[in-house]
Amino acid sequence: MPMPQERNGRQASRGRGAGAPGAAGAGVGSRSEPSRSRSRAPPLHRPPIPSKPLEALWQIPETLAFNIASADSHGEVLVSYDPEGPDRPGVVLLPVSQYLQLLTSLIEKESSWEILSYVLCHLPVQLANKHLFCGPKSRAAISKLMTALCTGIITGELASAVEAWPPGLKARDAHGLAYQTLSVLVSYKRCFDLQQRHLLVEVFNSGLNDQLTTTKCCLHALTLCAFELKPSMTKCLSRILEKLSQIMSNPNMAVHIVGFLSIIGGVPELRVNFTEGDFKMVFGVALQYLQHYNRQSANMKMNTAPSGGGGGGGGGGGGMSWALSQHVRILSYSVVYNWFLAVKLPDRPRHIRYITRQLLLANEGNTAVDAPTEVCFDWLARYTYASADPRPAHSVFSEIVLHPSAADAQSAIRETEKTWVMGNSIVTVRALPRSGWVEVMSRRPSGFSRVENVPMVGPGDVGPDLFSIPAGLIMERDPPRVGATVEGEPVEVDEDSLALSDVGEDEEGVPRPDPIKGYVWSKTAPSQRRKHVDIDPSFLILQLSPFPDGTTEPFIKRVHDPSTVPKFVASLDRIPVIDTHKVGILYVAPNQTHETDILQNAHGSPAYTRFLEGLGRLINLRGQVDVYAGGLDPDEDGEYAYAWWDDIGQILYHTATMMPTDVAADPLCNNKKRHIGNDYVRIVWNDSGRAYRFDTLKTQFQFVNIVIEPHSLGTIAAFSNNLHENEYFKVLMQLGPGMTEFAPVGNFKLISAENLPLLVRQLSLLSDWFASIFRETQMDTARVEMKTNWHSRLEAIRRFKNQLPQELDREEALVDAAAEGGVMGQEALRDFTTSF
Repeated sequence: MPMPQERNGRQASRGRGAGAPGAAGAGVGSRSEPSRSRSRAPPLHRPPIPSKPLEALWQIPETLAFNIASADSHGEVLVSYDPEGPDRPGVVLLPVSQYLQLLTSLIEKESSWEILSYVLCHLPVQLANKHLFCGPKSRAAISKLMTALCTGIITGELASAVEAWPPGLKARDAHGLAYQTLSVLVSYKRCFDLQQRHLLVEVFNSGLNDQLTTTKCCLHALTLCAFELKPSMTKCLSRILEKLSQIMSNPNMAVHIVGFLSIIGGVPELRVNFTEGDFKMVFGVALQYLQHYNRQSANMKMNTAPSGGGGGGGGGGGGMSWALSQHVRILSYSVVYNWFLAVKLPDRPRHIRYITRQLLLANEGNTAVDAPTEVCFDWLARYTYASADPRPAHSVFSEIVLHPSAADAQSAIRETEKTWVMGNSIVTVRALPRSGWVEVMSRRPSGFSRVENVPMVGPGDVGPDLFSIPAGLIMERDPPRVGATVEGEPVEVDEDSLALSDVGEDEEGVPRPDPIKGYVWSKTAPSQRRKHVDIDPSFLILQLSPFPDGTTEPFIKRVHDPSTVPKFVASLDRIPVIDTHKVGILYVAPNQTHETDILQNAHGSPAYTRFLEGLGRLINLRGQVDVYAGGLDPDEDGEYAYAWWDDIGQILYHTATMMPTDVAADPLCNNKKRHIGNDYVRIVWNDSGRAYRFDTLKTQFQFVNIVIEPHSLGTIAAFSNNLHENEYFKVLMQLGPGMTEFAPVGNFKLISAENLPLLVRQLSLLSDWFASIFRETQMDTARVEMKTNWHSRLEAIRRFKNQLPQELDREEALVDAAAEGGVMGQEALRDFTTSF
């Protein structure tokens, strides 16, 4: 039975036997599954002892016997806290602090499992109603409650006073229920001192050694602590990673462990004290699953007859569905990429030997490494010696020279171009005669590398190039204006916005942000952002080498037919060098339940607006270069959108409130729905005061909803700017039929408004990955391999390489040279014109 929801009283819950504790889903074993520690000896045959049937002590009815006031109203007589004092006439004060004290006493001393299970099952939902527990007395009682739970779990005394346990249950199951309450208490961190916060994280860490459901609950809670209790997590993270490396072999925990590492990888504060050994543990945990995955895949190929491609979802090994195994596989590589970028550039080469060994161990027994491993090696070659962008921008000089205007086309000098295939890379060199300009472009699975020299030919030289000289002079002009930094990266300011808004400049000459739009990312792709770039000389030679084609002799082959290059290059360049995702965002106003009303919303609450600002960066869709726009047309869908990116991927958010709303021309808002309705993942900001139905938006693609709503019942802060009301929010995940749990949310999580955008961004990324895989595998019924953009680029390069004509004369000459020996045997090798 799922944990009871406070606004849905339709699921009955009973307190006798295993039904009640199973409600929380944290550590309670089923009656059909005996305890691990139970003896396997056959039971003794004894005559049954007659027992009096017991009545259930508590039960949640199907329907409530009283009416609940509307969500946007509050009681005028009964209050839980009155800041004006407890003796105000006409107001009855509910002594919530005394209630909490009673609960603490029950948890410490209660001997009846019926009563204790009732408290532990329903306490998390009650504590989520944070407005109920206000005032200094309640804060002190919350602190004592947390200490009692933590102490009871660590010492083993929690539920030790229970006199009679139902069959199949014992004290550790009560501990599993208590972890649910502790995960909600993270949102009460202001009630705890630093030592208590450390204690809370330590208790969650200790639960990683428990049974599966308890381990999962603790790992989800630690994900929350990574945002809310950063100092405590930083102190304990090394020990947490050590435990994760010990339990990673359990395939049922793999998705939660890798998801945890993926999410906390986006919290740089946790890595301030990381050592080389700590990073190695992270890489080891992620790569350990790849070894397990490949072993299971090899066993399945040996034990399963070849089929036509379909065949059931069970394919990941260890009981894991095929879609989930593909999801964990992609996330494992993503963890390696994100955490490798977190290593300081001078320290990165030290990790290559260890990562290389683990990758090869994962492919042990194969004749060649698989494509994702090849992609990983190529990616490591890109980022080990540099932090360069995966798709660098063309210089002003090359744009003018290679793309002259119609007036200058006659005087432009046509460049010469040659292309080579080197391992898994396509190297193109373009040059301008006389001017000395050369551009070297290396296209690899993980991105582009571009090297260019700018000719310094003055107008006083003999026979100057009057076309390239102006281009060189233009390069020396001031670069585009750069504003402030956002998330550590400088922002290129939209000059049009500056001209229209007349925002002026501050004392240091830096343009101030627009009062409405703030800083806007304009005319620059995510991969072309102006950031500090560090490059080691090894980077250049590595990018121009055949690596990682390590199983053959260095493969360098000239493409002699230049007519085949433009079509292939255009096709390859259309495959992004990072993975792209699109996610819909809906705002549900008070009392709204119908999709048309929701789609017609043109704005949201102040808290919703602040959430959007933290979720991503505002970009101007008009004039963007190589940016993933998620199908948005600035002329039809609005000129601005929110997006987020790094060197690994990009998310474009289809925000309904930012799209044009023309009720007269489009009353059903089909223009908005054609984008948001086709998204696999939707973020729903629910201020309706009611539970959001999963199928509210009628669409074929019903996979994942990430629902955000106020933490307390009966309160709507939709149009309030009170920071106390918007301090915390509840996050829920709604999954489509057949989808396995993959995100660290459980029944719900409470998180602060400050960290809400960071968590939801990570959840939306994980969700879109899994939903895409779920869809690709035909709802987890077909064994289809999910490919990243890098994987697709590698396959395209390999196809082009295999289509090149074989140079039989050169190969025969090499064979003859090897047989002849001596100096003359080097003739075929010395004739470099055959390759260059």
